[in-house]
Amino acid sequence: MIRRTSLSSALVVSLVSLLLAGCSEGGTEGPEGARHQAPGFELIRLDGLPVSLAQHRGKTVILDFWATWCAPCEVQMPVLDKLWEARGGPDLMILGISVDTDPADEVIEWVKERKLDYPIAIANQDLALEYGVIGFPTLVVIDPEGGIHTRHTGVLSRPELEEILEEIAREPRIGG
Repeated sequence: MIRRTSLSSALVVSLVSLLLAGCSEGGTEGPEGARHQAPGFELIRLDGLPVSLAQHRGKTVILDFWATWCAPCEVQMPVLDKLWEARGGPDLMILGISVDTDPADEVIEWVKERKLDYPIAIANQDLALEYGVIGFPTLVVIDPEGGIHTRHTGVLSRPELEEILEEIAREPRIGG
């Protein structure tokens, strides 16, 4: 006979293991087949400015779903920050999306301590679910027409990100 506390403990250990696997294991959903349109959103960035997916139509957009408690996210964020510094602008938008339940001022302080400059907003977990996020960090790369090109759970290196961006740049544009 299994005692109830043992069963509960086993369930908790299983759920934590699944969460950690999602947080640390890499997985990429690539550009094969028809692309799904990225769900729209309107958020407020940590600097107080509004941001929406619609305002960046025509650009490649990298969404970085992350949380302050996620160790792999701390590895990914400096890579994105350097990419933003080098290539952010008229053709590329990088937006960090914190799904923390902590108050915004705590997230702002966490970002300041790490000296990250790329735009970051806070969203609820519903937006992450709409984007198919199953672990952190998850990067969603959206092509200039608004289709989801790549969804990757785990850390991507700068060369891997550059390869994705170059692949998108080589693709024919609709109406262009």
